[in-house]
Amino acid sequence: MSNSGNSDDGSNNSESDDGGSLTDPEVFKNDLFDRIFEVHSTGSFATFGIIDSFVHPGISVDPIGIVRLPLSEEDAHTLVQASHKAPFGKGTETVVDESVRKTWEIDAGKIRFLNKGWQSCLDRTVEHVARELGVADGIINIRAEFYKMLLYEKGAMFKVHKDTEKVPGMFGTLIICLPSKHTGGAVCLQHGEKSARFNTSETSAFDTAFIAWYTDVTHEARYRWVLTYNLINESKDPYRSASALDARTEHFAQALTRWQNLEDVPQYLAFPLDHQYTDRDLRLAQLKGDDYHRARHVAQSCTVHGEFYILLANMSMHITDPNDENGEPEESELLLSHIVDLEGFNLSIYGSLKISDTLLLRSISYIDREPDVHRGGNYMGNQYAEIDQFFKDSVMIIIPSRFIMSFLLGRHHSHKALDQLMGRLREIIKKDDATKLRGLLLQICCSSLSHKYKSDEDRDLYLGPVAVNAAFLRDASLFAKVVKQIAGSLRKDCYCALGELICLQSLVVQEHDIIEVLTKSKKLYEIHENLNSFRDGFFRGNPGRSNQLQVRYLRRWLDDLTFSCLDSLEKVYVEDASTLVRIILEREKEPFSQFLLQRIIESAISNFDLPRYASYIKTRSARAFKGSLQNSRGQGEKETQSNPGGPIKAFYQYVSAHEQETPSRLLQKIETQVSGLTVEQLKEFLMSFLEEIITVVDVSSVGVQRCISSLVTTYITRMVGKEPKKPSDWARSEEMETNCYQKCEDCSKMNTFLKDPELQHHILSCKETWHLRTNFHWFKYFEVEEVDYNPVAVAKTLKWWEEQHQQWERRASDALEALRKLPQAELKQCLTHRYEEIMDLRALKVIDESHESNNQGRHETISTVPQKRPRDDL
Repeated sequence: MSNSGNSDDGSNNSESDDGGSLTDPEVFKNDLFDRIFEVHSTGSFATFGIIDSFVHPGISVDPIGIVRLPLSEEDAHTLVQASHKAPFGKGTETVVDESVRKTWEIDAGKIRFLNKGWQSCLDRTVEHVARELGVADGIINIRAEFYKMLLYEKGAMFKVHKDTEKVPGMFGTLIICLPSKHTGGAVCLQHGEKSARFNTSETSAFDTAFIAWYTDVTHEARYRWVLTYNLINESKDPYRSASALDARTEHFAQALTRWQNLEDVPQYLAFPLDHQYTDRDLRLAQLKGDDYHRARHVAQSCTVHGEFYILLANMSMHITDPNDENGEPEESELLLSHIVDLEGFNLSIYGSLKISDTLLLRSISYIDREPDVHRGGNYMGNQYAEIDQFFKDSVMIIIPSRFIMSFLLGRHHSHKALDQLMGRLREIIKKDDATKLRGLLLQICCSSLSHKYKSDEDRDLYLGPVAVNAAFLRDASLFAKVVKQIAGSLRKDCYCALGELICLQSLVVQEHDIIEVLTKSKKLYEIHENLNSFRDGFFRGNPGRSNQLQVRYLRRWLDDLTFSCLDSLEKVYVEDASTLVRIILEREKEPFSQFLLQRIIESAISNFDLPRYASYIKTRSARAFKGSLQNSRGQGEKETQSNPGGPIKAFYQYVSAHEQETPSRLLQKIETQVSGLTVEQLKEFLMSFLEEIITVVDVSSVGVQRCISSLVTTYITRMVGKEPKKPSDWARSEEMETNCYQKCEDCSKMNTFLKDPELQHHILSCKETWHLRTNFHWFKYFEVEEVDYNPVAVAKTLKWWEEQHQQWERRASDALEALRKLPQAELKQCLTHRYEEIMDLRALKVIDESHESNNQGRHETISTVPQKRPRDDL
């Protein structure tokens, strides 16, 4: 196929073949028609599939005989014995190099196919391959010539390469993957920026697969057992290549770009197909002859361009003849019906869509054509009835993306039509996961978002379905844009649909955007209706979501949102009074006073600040607070003054008496904030709190167990710390000096000595050691050798580690003593299987690796007892 439409430098041509300007709409339409009309085939650079009606070929290999299917390990071994290593072409030579190609092969001359039916099976496969690769006239002009049998053992491969033209007219390669169970291995193909990966292992046990590609396609092969065929084009026309397909597609995509730059841009153009199709058969797979290749070519070009859609439709010319004596002229209208995408999914919202014949790329003559439907014309007594004639055709419609919504719905469509189209697309996507229709739905959403509306009410009416579909598409960015444009409330059914689509515990959009879309009207009565519709949607058609945990979460979330709105209302409306009554009645099991009390409790827990509480626990205001809580339970202040944990215990008991779930939030709040306490606050507050709270909580509750376990773990980790590890060599980095203001050489040498894991002794080079003594802990961690009361040498010891370990042991003893003062039965139930581990401080202790080291026998024991240095070293 000629590519004369492309200029030599790849730029777009501005003139058509007849010299007319392609910026003129009529000239452009004629040029676009010619580009489509000249297409008689199209395809992909590679294709893969399973041979459905596979015929056993009856393979006979000389001198083995018949080879059974599927291939057994025994037969595979026999085939290897009859094979030779496969060479490959390197320049003008043919060489064998297993680092490039590791394969066994048997030449075609040693193989026969005994089943006469095999050729028919092969012809059907070649015909399908020809269609997929876009070879003109298919099986008529191409032939598959058997080349070789290849056998790949484990680890076999053929690295990235291109096939050479082995015979005149060869344009591609066909691989028949015979039944032979294997795992791994695949064919990876690359042509320009396009790539494909075909894996035969999944169906390798019993199915037969085929793979075919053009010779200019780069590929890397790993199969099991295959027959290879050279695809040969025997027609007089030049054979095709993957590059030629790409060039033609790009050529048409350039024409689409010129379409966008026209002064008067057509909103769509229709190309009449050669054949008529019923509504049932109107889809790409059922198109015949050139119709199939043209539609596929245009579809590929639209995909490459990215801003055009292709649809199919049935079209009828309706001509009405008055058939009276006055000779009134005929009336005609051109109607589109049954508009579908290439998969055949119906996108028609209206019964028919009237179009102008100026949008046809080729005019259709009806003068000498018999109508497909003829009605009327019979004599009515005093005159003849009018005649209705219908001429039916099928068309391919090309539409710029920005006009797709107005094409399907009309420029002044209703919100109901928009909702119907979006709903239909959603249902199709749910059933078939149609990726291209997802893009179409997204485009319609974006077009609706950018549309200019007469009023805020109109905008909210139309954007409701857009919000629903943004959630359906899981497009958080689009959902946020919709929420930003909404002025007030959406339709109730939109909130219901959102409730059905959005799971609060696994959000597909931002929670703050959900809250805003539900509460944006700022009117309590509307917000309450919105929330109820959202809740109804949650339960509608969602039996899988009706578990009690999700139900409780939803109700709590909606209640929180309701109370938040009550707090933030800036203006009250008459309708709000009845709404408030409904809010109370919906919670009729709880008195209204309890409702208000709940808000106070929620506020107290939400704003609870543990570090601040611990800082002020001894002040008079804190004692007054403690007393007020205790007095509410009929107890005096005296009980709580000596125990910092008492007030929280009292508050916990008070909350527990009125609400079942909120107390756990208080514990969670303390659990999350305890890390903000200082060590002193931990020592003073945490044990007293645990001593008080552990006697009133439900220690069998998983949440309580988790909280108590976390608090105890935090306490011992912070109060005790990790056990100091005994040095395994002579490095003593922790004893180094880092603040020598003089940056002196003596301190530097001492630091170097302390870092060295092998040196035990260090000779002091300076006579005045006062500076070193003050900087290095007065040498209390060294063994010091003196001459005339002056230090002349130091030796490393374990004194630092022993001191640190003694401090750690004291902290551990204090912490364990505090833990033992807690009620042990409740503590054991809370800590469950971790009780012994925690009380034994296992997480903090250093693991004794000496046993392992002795077993390995490969580590030399290093003495940490300083040895006397020879006197002559001084």
